Amino acid sequence: MRIAHLDTGREWRGGQGQVLLLMRELARLGHAQLLLAPQGPLLERAAAAGLPVERWDSRGEMDLIAMAKAERVLRAFAPDVAHLHSAHAHALGTLAARAAGARAVVVSRRVDFKVRTNPVSALKYALPVDRYFCISLGVKQAMLDSGIPEEQLALVPSGIDFDAVRAEAAQGVGDLRAHLGVPADTEIVGTVASLAPHKNHALLLEAVPAVLAARPRAHFVWLGEGECRPALEQRRAELELESHVHMPGFDPHARATMTQFDLFVLSSYLEGLCTSLLDAQALGVPIVATGVGGVPEVVVDGRTGLLVSELDPAKLAARIVDALEHPEKRAEWVAAARVHVQGFGVVQTAERSLAEYERVLSGKSR
Repeated sequence: MRIAHLDTGREWRGGQGQVLLLMRELARLGHAQLLLAPQGPLLERAAAAGLPVERWDSRGEMDLIAMAKAERVLRAFAPDVAHLHSAHAHALGTLAARAAGARAVVVSRRVDFKVRTNPVSALKYALPVDRYFCISLGVKQAMLDSGIPEEQLALVPSGIDFDAVRAEAAQGVGDLRAHLGVPADTEIVGTVASLAPHKNHALLLEAVPAVLAARPRAHFVWLGEGECRPALEQRRAELELESHVHMPGFDPHARATMTQFDLFVLSSYLEGLCTSLLDAQALGVPIVATGVGGVPEVVVDGRTGLLVSELDPAKLAARIVDALEHPEKRAEWVAAARVHVQGFGVVQTAERSLAEYERVLSGKSR
């Protein structure tokens, strides 16, 4: 099968990681592929992995020049399937792929908010897409609630490469507590997520004082970078939490660092699935998370971690304290999570993707 992948992300986030993992697995299975993406980590890492790439820059969803280039490149490649992995790729790539003669067009949907909420979104979701790949049941439900027909939706969860995750985690990194200059018996409550609005670090920040009142040895470490940093730093100063909330930025060795967390906490208010949660489970790090979007499909409350049902700092703090106070519970969650996470491998993601590609193509043939 010939598969073209289009992505417009210029940073390295979960979506770009999923594109690369999927392409590597499909290449292992012998499928011909081409990636169209802007200059950035995804293009560079795909090229380094020996995957065919074409630089493709775009400026928004109405960039006719970018659309025309995509059409030219796709026409030359002649894909059976054009797989569009980002919001702008959805808008630009659908018409380009159709004009280039792609037999099928699929779009990955990674976020769990409604679509068709304004005229521009309504127009985009009227484009001729054969299938939307929803990375969780939460995302699928949001699409159904938006009026997208169920026959256009397929459940294709994100996945991780277990061997790669464990190999990265085994790489030597310095002692996190020593690096932070905190005592060796410090309880590390860590988060690996971009400092983006939907990750909702602001909620976690408001929960910190209550956690410290009960667990004064706790320190919070946020690995990630993003547009919310200035506001978060300002609020951290207002709460006088600079000594207990650490924001070291993007960590290229985040998985190795994560193994030094006593607890992984995610406070998102929107979340398609979150592959960092999968990493944490594969590496034996216990989790407390907000029960939004696809998170409950990863973290089973009381069995593989704890969920917070409301976006309330007091409730989040209480769950964090409960987890820190009961190491025996954390050990039980870790054991159950190691089994549960096996259903979220990149092999399964690729198998489901191929099955949907073939299903769409066979429907076209009929």
